[in-house]
Parts: sequence; C-alpha cells; structure tokens
Amino acid sequence: MVPRKSYVVLLAGIFCLFVALGYGTSFFSDIWWYVGWASLSALFSGLFAIGWAHSGFRRILWLMVLMLPIQLGCTAYLSLLMKRYTRPLTPADLTRESVQSRLRVEGTIMMFMIVGGYILVVYFLRAEEQRVRGPMAEVRLAREVHQRLVPEIARRVGSYEIYGISVPSGQVGGDLVDVIQNGKKWIAYVADVCGHGVPAGMVMAMVKSAAHASSSQQAPLAAFLSQLNGVLKELSAPNDFVTFVCIAGGDGPEVQFSIAGHHPILHFRKKTGVVEERSVSNPPLAVFSSPDFSTASLECDEGDMVVVVTDGLTEAADKNGRELGLEPLKSVLLQSADAPLRATAQALRDAALRQGKQVDDQTVLLIWRHA
Repeated sequence: MVPRKSYVVLLAGIFCLFVALGYGTSFFSDIWWYVGWASLSALFSGLFAIGWAHSGFRRILWLMVLMLPIQLGCTAYLSLLMKRYTRPLTPADLTRESVQSRLRVEGTIMMFMIVGGYILVVYFLRAEEQRVRGPMAEVRLAREVHQRLVPEIARRVGSYEIYGISVPSGQVGGDLVDVIQNGKKWIAYVADVCGHGVPAGMVMAMVKSAAHASSSQQAPLAAFLSQLNGVLKELSAPNDFVTFVCIAGGDGPEVQFSIAGHHPILHFRKKTGVVEERSVSNPPLAVFSSPDFSTASLECDEGDMVVVVTDGLTEAADKNGRELGLEPLKSVLLQSADAPLRATAQALRDAALRQGKQVDDQTVLLIWRHA
C-alpha cells in the first residue's frame, strides 16, 4: 500500500502532465480556441486524469464506469458553451502577432506543467524506492541468515546416517531441522514455528540457540524439552508457539523420541516392509509455562528409517482442497527405501508438489540405521 503522501504526489504529477496534454490537443483542433477556453479544457483533462488514475489504481470498477459518460458529457457541454459565448473570429484574431501571443501563453503554461509533472513523478519514484529498498535489504539479509541457520544436513554418526533439508515457501522460513552431536550421542530435531516470513525466522533462530544451550547439559529428553520450552516461553510473544519433534540416540538400536504438537513420525521397518506411525501427546512449545513432557522409544533395527516431515508436505492441497496426508508419503517411503537419503527426501517433496503448489515451508528429516 502506497503511503498517502506519495499517492497524492503521484496524482499531482499525473494532473500536471495531462493538463499539458490538454493544452497540446487544443492546437490540433479545427476550432480556434481562445486561451481561457483552452485552459478550462486542459483543467478538465487533468481532473479526469486523476479520476481515471485513482479508479484504476484502487480497482474501483463502478467509478470507471461512471467516469466515461461524465467525461463525454462535460466535453460536449464545454463545446456548447464555447460556441455560445465566443464571438466570431475577425482578421485581427488571425494575425501573426495574435497567434504568437497565444502560443507564448499556452506554451509557457505547458512547459511549467510538464516540468512540474516530471518533478512530482520522479519524487514519487525515488520516495517509493527508498521506502521499499530498506525492507527488501532486510529480507535479503534475513534470507542469508536463514540459509546459514538451516543448511542441508548430511551426517554420519556411528551406525546412523542423518539427512535433513528445509525448503522455505518464501524468502525466510519458520521451519528448522538440526542435529546436535555429543560424542556418540546425538539429538536430531525438527521445529515448525507458527507463521511465516521474518518474524517466524527470528523465532526459529531463538529455537536453534536455545536447543543447543539446553542440549549442552546432557539432560534426559523430557528435561531437554522442558528447558527449551522455558526459554521460548520467556522470550517469545504471547501468540507464538512451536511444534517440535526430537529424536535422540546413540550407537545402539534404541532411540527415544518426543513430539510436541506435531503430527506422528514415520518408522519404516526393513524386516516387515511396513511403515508405522509413532506419536506422543504433548502440547506445542511456548504455550504453557511448565508442562510435563512425555517421551517414548522405538527399536531402530538395521535398515530401518525414522522420518519426520512438516505440515508443508502433509497439508499440500490440490485445487479441490484435498490435503495429501501421511498415507501417500508412506507409499513413497516403501518405494524409495533403498535409495540414497537425499533422493528419498526429494521423492517425498515431489509427492507434495504433485498434490499442489507449495504454500508452506517443507522440511524432511531422515534417520537411517546402516545394515
């Protein structure tokens, strides 16, 4: 939305330019226009130009429909008045001196109107450039920061291979995928901040900082979530919340997981060839001050894979509003279970993109135990 001051300056510039155009068109008329009548016609031209510009910029269709008959009527009425109140031309009106006098007066007014309109339009363009440039620079900076905070993850920790990728829907995303390693122990997590854009990206940065600070204490998974929740609750705005999934393990088959307000994770079992949903009921982070977080565990045998996706994939909708859900993603996992993790993650995103256009951040975390 253009600020009112800039909008008025733009309309004033349009008025000046069309007044000049009104003077110019009178020179091509078959009727001799006296300076006063030419000025009145030029004034009408500028005023109607403002009306057309305003209705076009604001998309006021009814005003555009109303403007056309009013302008035609005013033009016809002006011509009628001019015929009624102007005297017939005499040879003295058509002398060289008389014509040059008219050209000097109208030409001077035209020149001032053209220069004034040019100055006003240039002022509007520069003011809008300065107004837009600042936020755009901030968004570019935030985009660069986001790319550094949420890089593609491809890591081998003991017998586990971990891959994660987050693709924002805009310049800055609110999804986060990360792995924290401490010796042979590791915590992989996915966070989905409510909202979009720079504000969500700022909260996402707080989540990552708080997660690394909380993990340094090597507390159990439930305590890790409680500490993270306490930090976010204190620092975030009242309406902010974060859905969170964390999976912790070492070099053995047992891994612990917890889910805070997120949909279930998927567990592909190599031996049985099935994909199971695993879930734990907890509120999202930063909603309550000190909730008790529940955790669960699963056995990740050789060849098994644990998968976390955000609602940017599951809620991808077709033109009829039908969302993708988890079932099609399970089928993709069964078809690409033996593929490299990067290819599997891309296959999951491709399934969401086939369902509908990406309108939310899409994040995938894959944890595969080597056979």
